[in-house]
Amino acid sequence: MRTIALLGQPNSGKSTLFNALTGSHQHVGNWPGKTVERAEGFFTQGEELYRVVDLPGSYGLTANSAEEVVTRTYIEHGYADIVCIIVDASQLERSLYMLADFAGVKSPVMLVLNMMDVAEQKGKKIDVQKIEKLLNIPVLDFTAANLDDYPKFFETLNRALEKKAKISSEKIRDIVEREGEKSRVENLKKLEDLIAPLKFDNRERFWVASKLLENDSLVRSEVETAVTPEHWKQIKEILDAEGSDGGLLTGEAKYRFVSEVLRDASEGEEKSMKLSRFDKIATHRIWGKIVAFFILVLTLAVSMMIAVPIIASCFGLQHVAEPLVVQMCEKFGWWPSVASFINGVIIGGLSVTVAMMSFVFAILVTFGLMEDTGYLARSSYVFDSWLSRLGLHGKAFMPLFSGLACTGGAVCGTRVLDTRGQRLFAMVLLWSIPCGSKVAVVLFLASVFFGSAAPLFGLVYVAMIFASFLLSSKLFGNKLMPVNERVGMIMELPPYHKPHWKILLKTVARNVWAVFKKAIAVIWFVSLLFWLISYSKDGNVEHSVLYTIGNAIEPFTQIFGMRWQLFISYIGGIFSKEASLGVMSVVFSSTTDAFSLVARNEAGANLGEMMRAVVTIPEALAFIFASMFNIPCVLAMGTTYRETHSLKWMLAIAGYYFAISLGLAFIVYHIALWVL
Repeated sequence: MRTIALLGQPNSGKSTLFNALTGSHQHVGNWPGKTVERAEGFFTQGEELYRVVDLPGSYGLTANSAEEVVTRTYIEHGYADIVCIIVDASQLERSLYMLADFAGVKSPVMLVLNMMDVAEQKGKKIDVQKIEKLLNIPVLDFTAANLDDYPKFFETLNRALEKKAKISSEKIRDIVEREGEKSRVENLKKLEDLIAPLKFDNRERFWVASKLLENDSLVRSEVETAVTPEHWKQIKEILDAEGSDGGLLTGEAKYRFVSEVLRDASEGEEKSMKLSRFDKIATHRIWGKIVAFFILVLTLAVSMMIAVPIIASCFGLQHVAEPLVVQMCEKFGWWPSVASFINGVIIGGLSVTVAMMSFVFAILVTFGLMEDTGYLARSSYVFDSWLSRLGLHGKAFMPLFSGLACTGGAVCGTRVLDTRGQRLFAMVLLWSIPCGSKVAVVLFLASVFFGSAAPLFGLVYVAMIFASFLLSSKLFGNKLMPVNERVGMIMELPPYHKPHWKILLKTVARNVWAVFKKAIAVIWFVSLLFWLISYSKDGNVEHSVLYTIGNAIEPFTQIFGMRWQLFISYIGGIFSKEASLGVMSVVFSSTTDAFSLVARNEAGANLGEMMRAVVTIPEALAFIFASMFNIPCVLAMGTTYRETHSLKWMLAIAGYYFAISLGLAFIVYHIALWVL
């Protein structure tokens, strides 16, 4: 088996290549001892098995953030048989810096000029053969989103594995000696002499000396522990003399190296990127936000149009299946509990999962289209100033906004963010954004108890969401995104182009299936749990385990202003927000199945009247405020677990919102008791 490491800057197309190569034969976890995502997959070509490691995106090999440390460590230890450096051909001069920074690492390498279709649209003509000749490594012109390009990728890969070509730092050294300030060049040579006795295995001595000058903390630590104190003292004197400008010498030489490569390999002029009339509006400080809101609302509407027919089909299927199951069980003389189990757990859980997954599918498709056509970059740009106040950048706006449709789908949408810390923080914020179902439940209860004053709860709800953003930023922001690791959003507006439907739909289908497998297990488990505790032979809830448990915990739940029926409904809301209405119907009227889509549809008719008869105003307020920040649903939990690859983080986020919602219920209930 051979190992391929994918190395490149964020948004260079690494993930598209990784997904296309490995398909469903991939898994994502964390790097040992790190909270950085590790994506690894396999594919076969001929009779050879390949392992592909998608390294975290990095703008160079100087290790600052946790992601860059992981990438650097993997590269410098030479774990891969071949390092595949992927660069954006449409902005080659900036992207090729990664290759220049890699020069001096003794691993076999191939260069992939990705997004050639975009480069051609921008009027760039790149002589690939000339670049290959200049660098003396295999070079490929490529579009990762175009499946027709993969045969030549495999051909170049085989050539690279056979040739085992490496890229030396000699040309960069020549530039340094030719154009560098004399005193600084002398300092660099002294550093090389001082570390000459050391062995650096997979790295050239010049590369290590360059990183010392660039104040690379990993290299400084490595060298300090390897040399004698006297040698380190001399090295430190040089580094102190160079100060924070030490990296300018080698940094400028690397950019010059890139310029010289492109000067000899580029033909034709790049078309000037003039903003179209639409782009002038789409990127305007004010109008851009209005356009973005309009487009995102349209996107949500399209998502709903995709999802609603699937949900309706689930409803119809369950409506037809439930009576058939009852008839079949009666025909075969099976116990009524068997029919209840099949309908409530198997069919009910499956229907709810498929209904929820329809939102995930719709959001991933619409997100993919926005990204593929080039609009995502525009919306990210106009909202960057807002989100940067929370430590995020503009790319987080779309997943946050789509949380209004479905939290689970939006959690999957956080994949557009660059670092694990950004993704985790966006997920924390997402859980406070109510989906349509949660808003409907809150407003339904508000209208039941407060009539025409119900819209005020909507205003209070919005204000509290923004307050929760600030609280989350204080509690999680610095931990997940240390201030010294935050960087502004760096991106070049891509030209608009047609989406690559084949690879988009394949990627979405694979992701939806992966989420479905996780979600169905969780939902069936929760369905089974609630079915077991709420089942009674005569259908009377007072004869169920649920009733016994409810009465036992009521002294505790009353602290938060919720009698046991309300608390159980609150817990039921974790399954799905509509389920809390179904649970209320069960505990207040003892008539229906809490997790049936059919039963849930019938729950609202007389529920308001029943609740007004027994629930006090302070209790209603406590329940409404607790519901606002309750855990979104089991699908959100399942997708968060899958996307974070961490049970600890999923439970931490769930515990955080559990504490907020119960804390709010406690405060509101006791204030209401005092005032009313």
